[in-house]
Amino acid sequence: MAGSTYKRVKLKIDGVECFPLEVKYALSRSANQVGRRIGESMQARAYVWVDPHDISRLSQQALVDLWKMATETKDPLHKVEITWYLEDGDKVLSASEFQGWISIFQFTNPSLAGLPGTGGDLAGKGGVMQSQTSYNNMLYMELVVTLDEANVAKHKFTK
Repeated sequence: MAGSTYKRVKLKIDGVECFPLEVKYALSRSANQVGRRIGESMQARAYVWVDPHDISRLSQQALVDLWKMATETKDPLHKVEITWYLEDGDKVLSASEFQGWISIFQFTNPSLAGLPGTGGDLAGKGGVMQSQTSYNNMLYMELVVTLDEANVAKHKFTK
């Protein structure tokens, strides 16, 4: 049985590179009441989940660099590249490039089950602490794709 691949997707924001667990890219356009596109209504976002506990996928320095980008006081745009691979980085399946910025930076440790005071079960395992997910920590980010006139041409999706 084949396990999950290691480098299924790569995210690069300017010079900061990581290999997330999952990256979802979404593009939408608004329609009027008769189903026609509304001009300049295109929106795009990238949703990123990374396990920062695995420092081979995201170094601690890269984590801090991403936080610095998310907390910038100015309004710079960053070159974002997302590359999805067919198998473990051997062949590119598709890629997205755009100018954008980090709109959400959420760092968390997933909740635990079996905490004292939450009751037990019939098997007596109520006092055993374990994560409800298989991750010790989780970084979630949302990236906004900038689609103004100056940057819409830099928005690409390729194979």
